[in-house]
Amino acid sequence: MTEIGRNTLNEIEEQPNVIAETIKNTKIYQEIAEEVQNSELIILTGSGSSFNAGFASLYLFNALGQIPTWVVHSSEFPFLIKPILKKEKRHLLISISQSGESLGTVAAAEFAQAKGIPSIAVTVHPTSPLAQKSPMVLPLITGEERSVMATKTYTAQIAALNQLAIMIGQYTNAGNAVLNPILKDLEAVPKIIRDNLSAIKATVKKVSPFYKFVKQAFILGSGPDYATAMEAALKLKEGARIRAEAYSAPEFRHGPIALADEYTMILAIIPPSTSNRLHSITSLLEKVAER
Repeated sequence: MTEIGRNTLNEIEEQPNVIAETIKNTKIYQEIAEEVQNSELIILTGSGSSFNAGFASLYLFNALGQIPTWVVHSSEFPFLIKPILKKEKRHLLISISQSGESLGTVAAAEFAQAKGIPSIAVTVHPTSPLAQKSPMVLPLITGEERSVMATKTYTAQIAALNQLAIMIGQYTNAGNAVLNPILKDLEAVPKIIRDNLSAIKATVKKVSPFYKFVKQAFILGSGPDYATAMEAALKLKEGARIRAEAYSAPEFRHGPIALADEYTMILAIIPPSTSNRLHSITSLLEKVAER
């Protein structure tokens, strides 16, 4: 295994502790949630894995926070968001960057600062340029990430953002009956990862040789799993040098399915059996298998 591969694997194994440490300080999440609870619109921005983490958190922000929330690539922020972001309309910006130095993300925070718009930095480095431009900071307790591929910082970003969404939900109509089980699920994530990581590694080692001749990959998910598909596609590009694209599973039928051939890997993220999304994905896989 290369040095890069060892770094990546080590950082994958660090995720349980990183996530637990990142969400442990509930006080800072509660303080920020209280500060921003009256926001009328939340915009998240970032690049690469940070964008995907923002996308993954949208589902809880909208469902629990009940504040209209969307995510935009920081490179598109000047064109899509600058014209509409207003202090007087109680808009909130959440800028996501593990390094705190991504130019487009820092520029977005700088714009919010100049306009007096509340903003939150989500970063590993609390003294970074991004943090300095943001009046509120959610620190990611990850330590240094040496691998080019974001692993522990990506999952820490999701954990931090979801924790914030849950805390904002305390000030909306979500109710404890809804919030408490989700909070317990989030707190259980480190143990779930720790308990399953060895088995997952063994499975990956067993099946990966079957895909050595793959030339392209499609990663399919639906609902929150679509965000996971986006990050998985990025990882295949960065780590395996495979052309990979993510699709919301129902959308794969509308054109992309025509590209599937014997050199294509299709990875479907299957939701729990109780989910209404299950039938949609399994029927799609059956259709692909017939090709």
